[in-house]
Amino acid sequence: MKNSIWLLIAVAGVAVCAASARADSMWDYQAVNSAGYGIHPKVWADETDPASRIIIEGVALAGVDEILDPGLQYTVFLQDDMSDRGGMQAWTGKFLYGDALWAYFRSTDYIDFSAGDRLRITGLIADMGRGKVVINNRGHSGAPNLVWHVDILGHPGLPDPQLIASVSHCNYFDETRAGGGERYQGRYVMLHGVEVTAGSWGNNSLMTIGDATGSVGMLLSAVGNFGVNPQPQGRLNVVGIFDQEDDQVSPYTGGYRVWVKKAADISAALDACREAGARDAGERVALAGKVVSRVFDGFFFIQDEGRSGGVRVISSRAVSPGEIVSVAGVIVEDQSGRAIAASYVSRSSGGQAPRPLFVNSAVARGERGLSVQGLLVRVAGVAGAGDGEGGFILTDASGTIAVRVSGGAAPQQGAAVIVTAVAVGSGDGAALVAAGPEDIELVTQ
Repeated sequence: MKNSIWLLIAVAGVAVCAASARADSMWDYQAVNSAGYGIHPKVWADETDPASRIIIEGVALAGVDEILDPGLQYTVFLQDDMSDRGGMQAWTGKFLYGDALWAYFRSTDYIDFSAGDRLRITGLIADMGRGKVVINNRGHSGAPNLVWHVDILGHPGLPDPQLIASVSHCNYFDETRAGGGERYQGRYVMLHGVEVTAGSWGNNSLMTIGDATGSVGMLLSAVGNFGVNPQPQGRLNVVGIFDQEDDQVSPYTGGYRVWVKKAADISAALDACREAGARDAGERVALAGKVVSRVFDGFFFIQDEGRSGGVRVISSRAVSPGEIVSVAGVIVEDQSGRAIAASYVSRSSGGQAPRPLFVNSAVARGERGLSVQGLLVRVAGVAGAGDGEGGFILTDASGTIAVRVSGGAAPQQGAAVIVTAVAVGSGDGAALVAAGPEDIELVTQ
């Protein structure tokens, strides 16, 4: 009985320690002072005290072999997936242990993982005088009690990168983290409309990118594929992990950079949706700040807020009409025209559902007026016979155009209707793509 009581007390003590270790978030651990030095109480806390260890959980922004050579160094970038703030790096290296111990710890504690895995990391935190708090081996020591541990909890997938409005929003220091580099540190981000201004293109190269508002670093992964791909030119869209490495003397308030994993994470930055139609299949492009017009199974349409153009985006990412998004991906082409097969979709708050343009079938077919391809339009006419799958032919004074409806039945033949849909294709291949029966309005005679 006495042993059971002591066991219960011990278990309760472990539970209290675990709860205490989880009490703070990555955002809390990354707090800094005016010199950019970590000020959380557990930064450099007593390594012999079990309560000094922290436990963090989040999504890995890069796989074990996407940033550094995992045979020599082991690093994790973890983003807090329960909040829109917070991220942390963990790092260790082979030189701390030697061949035998390194092989052992790589199989027990520093395990392999993939980008998008949800991980739990248990370890000690320190500030190595480079402007950020990290989980590491406390001054590059190989002592066994300083080993940190990784567990894989699942695979929710990579988070959407957060669009940073301009370089001026992330290239300065603010200890409050209301803005600046400290706010974005450790998180997946997207910069749109930047140009390379300095540096050599290749693996493990630190370059400089900038826009009209300022400049910031762009670090290319040490194990990337940059050397076998040409350096992109012109205005670019960049997706990567926002990081800091200030190797100067105190204060540690600079050295911000976007750490890019692979060449495919850098795309040509387009301004208008209609520019996608002039690009060749296979080109990597990106658009920022566009409004979602209609959503379908496996794809959606976006358009410029000024209704100058639109384009189809192939992605299963959940978005809603009126939502503002930024996308990066590859140009593909099918019978409906050119589309973007998205690698990344960045969602932003705000925006309103776009108003459709009222046009006739000739304009929708691309035979008159300005192009409306990819735009939300309204066309009034008379419904023809249905195709058995909800689609039908619409006839107005300017001719006919096919209507494709996602779900539901076609209106009765001969009914006067107003169709709200996205215009795709041209000529005989033109069509109006409606999201559902609610986009087919019956007009009473």
